[in-house]
Amino acid sequence: MMAEVEWSRLKAPELRALAKDNAIVIVPLGSTEQHGPHLPTQVDCLLAGEIARRAAILASHTTPTLVTPTVWSGLAEHHMSLGATLSVDFPTFFALLRGICSSLVRHGFRNVLLLNGHGGNIAALTVAVNELAVELDAPIATTT
Repeated sequence: MMAEVEWSRLKAPELRALAKDNAIVIVPLGSTEQHGPHLPTQVDCLLAGEIARRAAILASHTTPTLVTPTVWSGLAEHHMSLGATLSVDFPTFFALLRGICSSLVRHGFRNVLLLNGHGGNIAALTVAVNELAVELDAPIATTT
């Protein structure tokens, strides 16, 4: 089992070694948006990040697994009229995912899972992973 699964807590030499060990990288995705008066605006991010962290801990018993920092903005136009929402359009979202996935692949990571915590991202992620897997010639998958 790995002692640490959080990308942001590891040093560059440790990450290079994990790339050589064929580590899986989980990228949690959320949204910053209103969720009514009872929940914080980052609930999607908090949940996706925690699920990713727990999954990585379990997976690391058999396979090196890492979790990147959570992507905090997604497609949330449907919440804009309710206030407290930070939304991006599809080209911006896709460009961000391309940059993250391309960076991972360039550093030697070959197995990327985009773990989604926001319903508004589902359709965009389906398109993005199909395009990026071909473009980067790497197994990139998504789940919600």
